[in-house]
Amino acid sequence: MVDAVGLTLLNPHADDFVSTPLSFWLVGRRGLGKYRFLLEEPIRRGQPVPVFVDGTLSSLIDQSVFAKLPAWIRRFVLRIEIYFWLRINGLNADVEVHWSPDTISDRSALYVFSYKNCVGAFDRRMPALAAFNRVVVNLSHYFIRTGEKAANIAKLRNVILHVDSDHTRNEYFRTFFPNPPPSIVLPFAVSSRFVAKRPLPERSPKCAATGSFHNLTEELPRAYYRDFMSFFKTDTYHPIRKMLYQRRAELADWLECRTSPYREMGGKDTFGAKLQRLLRLDIIQADYFSFDIVDFYNQHRFAIVGEELSGAPAVGFFEAMACGCVMLGARGTYYDGLGLQPGVHYLEHDGSVDSIRAAMTGIAAKPDEMEAMAKAGRFYIDTHCTPQAVWDKLQANLIGSARRSSP
Repeated sequence: MVDAVGLTLLNPHADDFVSTPLSFWLVGRRGLGKYRFLLEEPIRRGQPVPVFVDGTLSSLIDQSVFAKLPAWIRRFVLRIEIYFWLRINGLNADVEVHWSPDTISDRSALYVFSYKNCVGAFDRRMPALAAFNRVVVNLSHYFIRTGEKAANIAKLRNVILHVDSDHTRNEYFRTFFPNPPPSIVLPFAVSSRFVAKRPLPERSPKCAATGSFHNLTEELPRAYYRDFMSFFKTDTYHPIRKMLYQRRAELADWLECRTSPYREMGGKDTFGAKLQRLLRLDIIQADYFSFDIVDFYNQHRFAIVGEELSGAPAVGFFEAMACGCVMLGARGTYYDGLGLQPGVHYLEHDGSVDSIRAAMTGIAAKPDEMEAMAKAGRFYIDTHCTPQAVWDKLQANLIGSARRSSP
């Protein structure tokens, strides 16, 4: 009987999916920690958290340069980087750092963020990846260098994809993954700070809009974004966010817009700003960190956080839902596999301003239905989106996979 599957994290220091990288800390930027539960939940349960640093990735040096450095220099840089990464994130007592798979006693599963690990020096990683029984590949940000990632993932044996919704009906996903590996569909783990503090009738009838959007024509290297831009014929992952931002002045009577451009182009010429541009960390995060987003959601009856064209919902959708907002979600495949139903958990729209406004106006005339939808959303979060629930579902899927693969 398998009680839990050992899960090792590959190179979690190199990005901000679970923690704050050293490169972020140096420029005063906090990691978003979109999948922080992968560290925090096993730590909370007193379970070991093995981390494998394979010597191919640094948060300080672009991997196209880092991979060309002699092995001894890469090891030297990473020893220093990991030393500070552990301290910055308060992980010294809880994380087991391994520099080789040979020192990891339980190699049941390796958890890999495709964002950086499934591109670049991927072939160098292959022998280490093969040392684990299964490789769980997180597809967040798969819209960057999609073809390269898909080709590399296809080289792996016993691979399982971790996706934020069921992508199998999304045309972009199907184009690059015509015969996809098995997937684990998990909702986002929502921080406990996102709670409903104010009844709907006491809130503004306006809609809160949050999230950032890219201008892909200004991102470098441009080749990284060619797959996405060629397929969708657009310059942004989040067209709804961009549209609301551009029209925020004319929509101000019913929309409170906190969407913003992702990157700060030009501007300040301070040392910190120059360093951020050098490391490609010149990100506008003020909208997310400089105001109380929980209070912001609690001030509004409605909220909209535009989805990614490549198939994923936004983590902000679930955070606003936890705060008791009536959510507006785009029609499509974005919420497939999550158990969310339009008309029950959220209001559906077709991506246009007229459709968004009509959905809000329609339910505003039915306060009981509006209250029921907000309540259903909060119940969904409490049932499915706590770090404990998401971790348990991940483990249940891995346990089921282990049993199916047993002789």
